[in-house]
Amino acid sequence: MEYLLQPVGLAWLATSCFSLRCLWRRRWSEAGWAACLALFVWGIGATPLGAWLLAGLERPYVAPTRAVVRADAVVMLGGTHCATGSGWLPFDLGESGDRVLVALEMVRLGKATNLLLGGSYYERGALRRPDSELLVAWMQAWRLPTGRLHLLGVCANTHDEAERTAQLARQSGWRRVIIVSTAAHLRRAEATFRKAGLDVEPVGCDFHGVDRMSSKHHWGLVPRLDGFIQCNAWIHEALGWWYYRLKGWA
Repeated sequence: MEYLLQPVGLAWLATSCFSLRCLWRRRWSEAGWAACLALFVWGIGATPLGAWLLAGLERPYVAPTRAVVRADAVVMLGGTHCATGSGWLPFDLGESGDRVLVALEMVRLGKATNLLLGGSYYERGALRRPDSELLVAWMQAWRLPTGRLHLLGVCANTHDEAERTAQLARQSGWRRVIIVSTAAHLRRAEATFRKAGLDVEPVGCDFHGVDRMSSKHHWGLVPRLDGFIQCNAWIHEALGWWYYRLKGWA
């Protein structure tokens, strides 16, 4: 019942109580609208709907079902961290932080000797610097297995990362690259890199949908925030897929 103390749980409880109160007072219309809202919140937050949708995107990239072929370079897509001046490290890892570890693991396993870091930017005064620089300093200080490092600079999106990787591949004579990203994002990322003319080996991480679907706790009595986060991730990828198709990027 700890979930009742979370904002989503409290909102669902308050809406449900309001609906019952309206029923008691025979205010049928208000009771119906409140009940529909409470049912919607419960349907997203207490059921495996979001996980089921995400799992559909993730399953083709589950690690035990795929053997990673050796390539010329590993490309870590951005969105893994943000700059901070408040901690011991100059960055905070976000929900996609596993991309950093998996990209390094690919190099450690000898799958490639070059590591390309994508990402957006952070601000230093009036300047915008690639946020991948923050990772480089940490990797070098910890002497992590990076191989030869390449920064893709400030990239606005996956399309930018694919175009800059393709340019570097042409200059270096590379034929195949491994792209590391959140599993739910890989369908769009893989199509974008192939559209840029690259032979791609996709490697996924952050299997939020598959992991929840394999758990015994599919359903819950009280809605949780996780379901909304998973639905939001699926909607983002669904819209992103069609946007990239319309732009001719995938």
